[in-house]
Amino acid sequence: MAFPDTNLHMPIRSISLPSRIHHPSTKFQAALSQLQICQNSSDSQSLQISLLNLSEIYHSLHQLNHSLPTAQAEHSLDVSATLLDSCDAARNLIFTLREHLLNLQSALRRKDKSMEVQIKEYFAFRRKIKKETNKILLGLKKLEGSETTEFAVSIFRSLFMFLSTTTAMKTKTCSLKFVSKLIGGGRSSSSTMSELHNVDVLLLSEKDNSKEVKKTLEILEERTKELEAALDSLFKSLVQYRVYLLNILTTHS
Repeated sequence: MAFPDTNLHMPIRSISLPSRIHHPSTKFQAALSQLQICQNSSDSQSLQISLLNLSEIYHSLHQLNHSLPTAQAEHSLDVSATLLDSCDAARNLIFTLREHLLNLQSALRRKDKSMEVQIKEYFAFRRKIKKETNKILLGLKKLEGSETTEFAVSIFRSLFMFLSTTTAMKTKTCSLKFVSKLIGGGRSSSSTMSELHNVDVLLLSEKDNSKEVKKTLEILEERTKELEAALDSLFKSLVQYRVYLLNILTTHS
């Protein structure tokens, strides 16, 4: 029996696949390579990149879903707790630092005597950072573990050193004479120093440098915002990693 020619054509569905599937191990190796490149840099942008790569590493570790011996999982859990505390402390310090930078910008725009108060509060907080980071660094110094742990400790050490390095402050720099020069506008100077150190020097200067102060405060405020976002990402990855470790220990128990 012959079948009629219906002239019907079945459509062929095209399935679009990603040109490259990024396996967790590939992401892990890529992030590790980036960390090795940036590990000796301590400017804010390099620190941000390092924090994001560290976040990717811990995110990839729990995705790899490798089974670990109980002792190793317990040790990694203890290490992750210290790293999580350090990450949270760094987030809080940077958040407060950013608030001080915003207050300085606001006082500079108002061009009133509140600038003197804000400068004093800024340097008081900078000294507080130094004390707090010393305690955190002592805890990080005790950590031992894998290459990933060593990278994490190195990055946090660089971050806290970046935050805690201060310029000697003299009382006279917050005089009304200095503030009147600062809010009055004037000459601009260039600098290749780190962002925080640059702000310190500019605020301590008795030159007419309000334009340079304004520009530098804006740049540093943006940098701290980026660091805060990178730390948020790392914090989430560390939490996920701890859940992964706890699941391993639950399975072994």
